[in-house]
Amino acid sequence: MKLEYLAAGSKDCPLIRLYAFDQAGALHLRDLVSTLADSSTTTESLHAQPWIEPISGCELELRLGSRDQGVIQVGPSRFECVLSDEGWADIAFLLEPFCEKEQSSGFQWLNERGKISLLISPNGSW
Repeated sequence: MKLEYLAAGSKDCPLIRLYAFDQAGALHLRDLVSTLADSSTTTESLHAQPWIEPISGCELELRLGSRDQGVIQVGPSRFECVLSDEGWADIAFLLEPFCEKEQSSGFQWLNERGKISLLISPNGSW
């Protein structure tokens, strides 16, 4: 699964895009966000996962917060996505279609709070 920040190029930018993944990648991501949803963990470095390929040094920390803040830029290529347990549970639910069967098309906005949106798309388009 590739992790990329797109600052411009579409009316939907800026956004962070997760793409080029298979069903196993979607399952890994769902399992990871579920640990935040059930408060098993409070922080996960998405870019450090062995099944993630950061593009252009993109780093995304997933954090459990008391409220949904969405994606926040904390450095030139560094971002945090801060959501409540309910916010992470919502993302886990939105990932289900990608986990149930192999998909080569389609997309889903995982979070659109704040200035930077979070998108998942098997082929990278939306």
